[in-house]
Amino acid sequence: ILFILSIPLFVALPITDTFDTMANWRILLAILFLVWFFKKGYIKKILKERFCCSLIIQIKSNLSKFVFIFLGIGVLSLMVATNQIVGIKKLLFLINIFLLFPIIRDLAKDERMRLKIIKAGAVVLIISLVMGYVQIISTMLSPLYNFWQWWANNVISVFYGNNLSELVKTSNTWFSYYPDSPPTLRMFSIFPDSHSFAMFIIIGLIFAVYLMLSRQQRNLGKTLIWAVIILSFLALISSGSRGVWLSAVFPFLTAVFLLIFKKQKIFKSFLIMLIIFALSFPVSSLILSQSHQNGDDATLAFKRAKSIADLEELSVKSRMGIWKASFRSILKYPLLGVGIGNYPIVLDEDISAAKKGASAHNLYLDVASEMGLLGLIALLLIFWEILRKFWKNKKEIYSLIFCFFYVWLLIYNLFDVVLLNDKVLLLFMIALGIAYANQELRIKNHEQISINQHSDL
Repeated sequence: ILFILSIPLFVALPITDTFDTMANWRILLAILFLVWFFKKGYIKKILKERFCCSLIIQIKSNLSKFVFIFLGIGVLSLMVATNQIVGIKKLLFLINIFLLFPIIRDLAKDERMRLKIIKAGAVVLIISLVMGYVQIISTMLSPLYNFWQWWANNVISVFYGNNLSELVKTSNTWFSYYPDSPPTLRMFSIFPDSHSFAMFIIIGLIFAVYLMLSRQQRNLGKTLIWAVIILSFLALISSGSRGVWLSAVFPFLTAVFLLIFKKQKIFKSFLIMLIIFALSFPVSSLILSQSHQNGDDATLAFKRAKSIADLEELSVKSRMGIWKASFRSILKYPLLGVGIGNYPIVLDEDISAAKKGASAHNLYLDVASEMGLLGLIALLLIFWEILRKFWKNKKEIYSLIFCFFYVWLLIYNLFDVVLLNDKVLLLFMIALGIAYANQELRIKNHEQISINQHSDL
């Protein structure tokens, strides 16, 4: 639980002057996994049986198989990589994070522990929101430039290291720019950019919405949770992440359709959330307009939303160019790509550009560019297996909520790669682990009921 609560607050370890970006969660999670692994007695099973046979026995689910295939393709792609060291680092990073999934999946089978984990996830959401709104208040009390430099020096350096701190002093995505208005802050909390913050909020809402819809909370608790949900949607608008706004359309329209035509009353809450989401646009604009003496312009968020369709807008135009370069690279290297972790090669940039955020701005294109079509197919199989499993079980409240925000996340992957942000992926592993534990517990209960009924006969 303490590990989960610490996710937004994990700091970078200053190992050397040139390597100060490794977060402390990597060591803590490795230790946590080893403790769990030994407590479960898996080491004894491995020693008693042949290692390979034991491993095959443990890999029972389709998800595990697809993940191993994905990682295996990543290893194969190292053969064609320009820089194999960077690729190995990315593989180790992914494996390190994936270790959290089996731990959560196992612990969450206990109902009390599962509720504690969900509540911890909601607290993590609140922590990130508090830091985000502190940013907004700060820009109302000081010039944007002062905030920018102070945050880069004193916050980013702690959580992400001095190298990133120096980079964001001159180049970042922390502000929205308008042709006829001064720039405004894009809320990003303690994340390196507003996109990863927005993705973190989407995943965090899984826990908050579950607590709101379940019968675990009393009236006062539900009121507080609704306040968190409202502030979360307001933060999503304040992040200025247009990909988040656009990718919300399909899941919300689906929820409204199921409510109106299928008479599924559970979706009333999603309709309320849609209304909150829509009302957050003018409210966010008014709040942001107070920073840097912009006046009371209630259209700032709408102006940014309108720019989604402006193909001449700089960020849209540059993203289109990156996508075209990615497609060309995939056609040139269709099987294994340019090698995992080597995406800057696609843009004819130095491999170090990855540290500056060089990516395809599309997770699917990013994976296909780095690991070829084989890697993309493996990734799609992973995503499809998760969606299939929990949509099939949508009558269970957590599975339904997970599916809603998961679809939102999948669509958002078309516009960015921030699912690979360490804090974002850690929180996703927690949400996914709970979903799988719920499913397994449900199956176990059904089997027990069947056994009891058979015994009675």
